Amino acid sequence: MDQDELIAELERAGQNKELTARVVRLLAEPGAAAAPGLVAALGTVSRQAMWGLRDALRLIGPAAFDAAVAARARAETVPDWWELGHVLRGFDERCFPQYVAALSHPMKEIRQQALWGLQNLGESATDAVVDVIPFLDDADRYTRYQAEKAIRAIGRQSGPVLRGIRREGPAHLRGNALNALALIGGEAEIDERDRRALERLVRIKTTQDVPESLPEHRWLAVPGATYEGLFTAMGLHDRRPCTISMGLAAMEDDVALVAGSDGKKRPVYRVFVTPELDGWRLVYADTPLGEMHWDFDDLLHRISAACGQAQYFFQDDHSDSMVWALAVDGEVRRRYWRYEEPEWQGEPLAWEEPLGADPDFDPEPNATQASSVDCAARRLSLDPTGVGEHTAMRGHGWLAVTEEGVGHGPFTGALRI
Repeated sequence: MDQDELIAELERAGQNKELTARVVRLLAEPGAAAAPGLVAALGTVSRQAMWGLRDALRLIGPAAFDAAVAARARAETVPDWWELGHVLRGFDERCFPQYVAALSHPMKEIRQQALWGLQNLGESATDAVVDVIPFLDDADRYTRYQAEKAIRAIGRQSGPVLRGIRREGPAHLRGNALNALALIGGEAEIDERDRRALERLVRIKTTQDVPESLPEHRWLAVPGATYEGLFTAMGLHDRRPCTISMGLAAMEDDVALVAGSDGKKRPVYRVFVTPELDGWRLVYADTPLGEMHWDFDDLLHRISAACGQAQYFFQDDHSDSMVWALAVDGEVRRRYWRYEEPEWQGEPLAWEEPLGADPDFDPEPNATQASSVDCAARRLSLDPTGVGEHTAMRGHGWLAVTEEGVGHGPFTGALRI
């Protein structure tokens, strides 16, 4: 059968794994000569058959990689990029040289798929670490994300090469090498000399920090004048100065598994406290708050007792659930929690507007129009997304951990200063 007949047979094979595997082998049998036709067919077949074409291209190897790259570069003949992306990032170690070469391709999408492919190769891509680390500070966020994932997948065996760059250069890669060491193993991969250099750099950078927009998913707010009490109230330890960028990067890796004396691993969390922003300190602890590391009410009681006031905000874009709460001097003064029973707790605050009279609506006695988290945040303290150069900032941020004696060593990432 010719290629078109085999592709039709692949379509008919459906869920028949044995027949699909046989047709895939036959499609790949001609080698390089078969690759252009298989690539061209990717966007013309069913999803099930597309996986078979992908497997045939994988069997062909480097020639198929080159055909897929060429197809992506010819915009007028490109099949669906989704299919080509799956093909490009799925080749085995035979295509390692092609992946490295593709990191220099003029098209951003191909560079991103090459990084993804090297991630899939994992430890087998160790020799590419020097080619990958320049992308850790790429101007494109998604490219940086793919580079970080590739470095993590390559893992700690790249440590000696990265430490060699830190000592011997080239100079333009030293900063990237330090970031990569943090990604693969945190402080455990950074020697004492680099730790001291990093601490000096953080001290300098915190004096030059500029307010920037902050996440609005889940956060706490406390008065800047009394924020010191939150560290004891939340059981936080080993706090270290950080910039806003560093704190936000730390929140991407805010949990580490640490072995106890019994050998069992337990989660330890990292928390970011912002500089004072328009008189308020915001606290980001997404994973521990989401996993109920703290009892919600008890946490607000303890923080507000220590700081005079504590606010909590949460909004889930997927479920439309949202919470805002204000606690003062150890007691929850006001709370709205959508879908809870009751939704409203405490007496309305002075700025809340009453619900309009609606004969078909029977609200809770203390319900108001203040069901918007961003509105409540603006009224009670500040909206994180509105933080910018106009925001008055004092002091610097802090990173702290939820268990004494663990330190920051088990955590990876967080060196985007």
